[in-house]
Amino acid sequence: MGNRWKLASFLIFAIASLLLISLSPLALADGEFARVGLWAGEIAPDFELLDHRGNSHRLRDFRGKPVLLNFWASWCTPCRMEMKDLVESSHLYQDKVQFFGVNLADRDAPSVSQAFLKKFKVGYPNVLDLEGKVADQYQVLVIPTSVLLDAQGRVVQRVQGPLSNEAIDRLFQSVLPKLR
Repeated sequence: MGNRWKLASFLIFAIASLLLISLSPLALADGEFARVGLWAGEIAPDFELLDHRGNSHRLRDFRGKPVLLNFWASWCTPCRMEMKDLVESSHLYQDKVQFFGVNLADRDAPSVSQAFLKKFKVGYPNVLDLEGKVADQYQVLVIPTSVLLDAQGRVVQRVQGPLSNEAIDRLFQSVLPKLR
């Protein structure tokens, strides 16, 4: 009977702890609180990855500006279809929105993805998710997947599939006062 009581007490404590952690808020700069998660209004999970040159990039470093986070791979046909529009839009919105690419490098050779970025003349930061942990964290099941964040790092919208310039314009209406 004593062991059962200990096990039951442990399980109740463990479940309560997990519940408390999952509901714990994250302080924002303006004194508000928001949960970390992938739902609209939640703070996007932070991560830090390296680019092809070995430079480290953290998502939170882009706070203060909306971010279009794009998960892609060089072998993905829809990713190739959207890349020209992403590059064009990144130039048009360069002072207003930070574009940030995450290459699914656990399924894509870094040398091939680097050649892909060069071919499309991609100038915005792209990092290598070598173990697929960030894609898992963001529950990326389809590529391309893009996640729009507001200037405070809150999730605004998630899009599965390729984005066109027109779709990007519509997406940005929620985070920018004026378009092109």
